[in-house]
Amino acid sequence: MNEEVLNKIKEILGEHYPNYCIIALDEEGRVHSDYTSVQVGRMLLTEAQRDFTNANELVNWDWEEMEDDFDG
Repeated sequence: MNEEVLNKIKEILGEHYPNYCIIALDEEGRVHSDYTSVQVGRMLLTEAQRDFTNANELVNWDWEEMEDDFDG
């Protein structure tokens, strides 16, 4: 992760939030992350996973339409 960009993001988040987790995907498909502490990172990722899991239960997926979108 670009250190200059990461430091700017951390500076901005730190002004408004005591705890945060940053996750980014670069052009090569590598995942980069940083967080205020391991415990905070784990907690925030666990909560995010719960949110995504619950959100998926509420979504009515139209798999045929999605396949058409990917097929072009």
